[in-house]
Amino acid sequence: MSLKWGSKPWRIWSSHWQNKASIFGYRLPIALISAIIFGAGLGYLLTNQFSYWRDWQAFDPATGLDSWIPVIPWMIVPYSTLYFYYPMAALLGMKNEKTQRENIIFHQTLLILTWMVFAIFIILPVEVDIRKSVFESELGIWQPWYDHLHAVDTEWNAWPSLHIVQSLLAVLVVSRWYKNENTKWYFRILWFAWIMLTISVMTTKQHFVWDALTGIIVGLVAWKFWILPLLEECHSDESIASFESL
Repeated sequence: MSLKWGSKPWRIWSSHWQNKASIFGYRLPIALISAIIFGAGLGYLLTNQFSYWRDWQAFDPATGLDSWIPVIPWMIVPYSTLYFYYPMAALLGMKNEKTQRENIIFHQTLLILTWMVFAIFIILPVEVDIRKSVFESELGIWQPWYDHLHAVDTEWNAWPSLHIVQSLLAVLVVSRWYKNENTKWYFRILWFAWIMLTISVMTTKQHFVWDALTGIIVGLVAWKFWILPLLEECHSDESIASFESL
């Protein structure tokens, strides 16, 4: 039995759905991307600063593996690619009316899941104290990148890694939309990029191994038992009627 949260389109999409051909066909994806920026981005900053202010962690997930993994300065590049996954999913989901319905349901469930992760950040906070090792490393030309990252993102909001949860789900949904097309080369590149991003959260010392593993688990479980069933369900007569009534 799958979760039903986010199974019906929210009324906030009404005008965007009805006028999705406007702005050269970009109105709906712009609305979806904006929802992620404000609905997820603002929430992340607030929970991040709250945990920094409270300065309390529920447990320490550090292992010997975290100390063994080196700082690789240039890996901040694949780490920063997270912000390409949001427009990728929103834009590629405009392929046809079926994927457009799925596009909305996917972003709704992604937002809800992100808010659930925020609750974990607040209830069971973890401080990524291994970030200190970055300051002991020679960062070279990447120093400004790290300075900016550390200025806006404190060493909290650790597990599960939203970098991994959100990017994994974006790759999975795009793979679903284009699985029957001759795009194998694209998916090889996409999955390679995602693997690099996953490695980067640890080699930039933004996350523990625990954060990465739980991020993968949360993403896969949410996909299999919640998001994927809702995507398949949104083509039922009842669901189509709910979109037509927007």
